[in-house]
Amino acid sequence: MKATLLALAIAALGLPAAAFDWPLARVVLTATFGESRGDHFHSGVDLGGGDQEIRPIAAGELVFSFEEGQDLASVPVGLGSYLVLQHQNGVRSLYAHLEAGSMPRERKSFDGSGSLGRVGATGYSLGKHLHLTIIDTEMRSLINPLAVLPPLPDRQTPVIKELQLRAGREPAVVRSGASFRQGTTEVLAQLYDLREDVPFAWRMAAYRISLYQDGREVAALRLDGLHEKLRADGSPRLALLESGLAFEELYQSEWLLRIGEVKLVPGQTTLSLFVADYAGNESSRDFLLTVTD
Repeated sequence: MKATLLALAIAALGLPAAAFDWPLARVVLTATFGESRGDHFHSGVDLGGGDQEIRPIAAGELVFSFEEGQDLASVPVGLGSYLVLQHQNGVRSLYAHLEAGSMPRERKSFDGSGSLGRVGATGYSLGKHLHLTIIDTEMRSLINPLAVLPPLPDRQTPVIKELQLRAGREPAVVRSGASFRQGTTEVLAQLYDLREDVPFAWRMAAYRISLYQDGREVAALRLDGLHEKLRADGSPRLALLESGLAFEELYQSEWLLRIGEVKLVPGQTTLSLFVADYAGNESSRDFLLTVTD
């Protein structure tokens, strides 16, 4: 599954299979694409691994850089010191939270091996890490970096904590053999991924979520990319590429996601939830419900 998804993503960008590489020699993934950041999607991946030099993910030209403390009102301060490279086929990469004063001052072209600076904690950061965003300027979208970077070893399966149903205002946790009234109800799930190379339970977003009712798929979500979508009032917001869901349409709270809707009819029905990460690790849980009229 991982190799197939990676190949499709690279083919869509028109790039050779070895187009991109990780920007750090020691890669520790600490946050994934599409996670909740309170009121918006996380637009890239976060990489720990301590004090390291940062390399370009591919050969490119420097198109923008910002040093924390510069007086540029239009620049988002949360990124700290950061820079942006232009690659082939309209792809750009953004590297944020760099150590103050570590970015190159003269160099404009990079062959894939030069230093962009050092991992830092400038901007809104709880500690030293690199935030990496990959932008497809031709499609006006943000791409999940895990789709185009080499796969990371990972055998840890995602966690499905609980399933909830909501027909009215408050959701109810689904427990084995629970009874629910007939009708159309919203399905929510508390779920997340874990990494085996992080020595504590650090939650991260999964990649693919599927909901089945009695063996039939009724909802599917992929955190593969984001694109701009207009609200009813004309203001822009980011939404998932495939499903078109905006942040507030997907996240009920930080790790509680709105998966879709099911129609409950009197009798028994089984809801099955499948969750996968980008390494292809998958978890599933079945929930047997009794539906009353």
